[in-house]
Amino acid sequence: MNVKPLKDRLLIAEGKKDTTSASGIILDSRGLGNTTPGRVLAIGPDVKEVSVGDTVYLDWGKSLPVTVDDAQRVMISEKDVIAVLEE
Repeated sequence: MNVKPLKDRLLIAEGKKDTTSASGIILDSRGLGNTTPGRVLAIGPDVKEVSVGDTVYLDWGKSLPVTVDDAQRVMISEKDVIAVLEE
């Protein structure tokens, strides 16, 4: 199924949660909050600063859960993206 977000919306797949720090310390999941990045799967026509395939941090509390092809995804407005990870 193809999903085309409208206006400034993005379709995001949740990434893997980090459970170890850069120095190898195992982190307690209770203290992580929701710092999980997401990968952009599709964008609406009004999105300006994010592209398909980007890895982003976003305000998960403002996301709308959706199911696409039996997989849990989220829709979110571009203004609720906090940062794009550059590699």
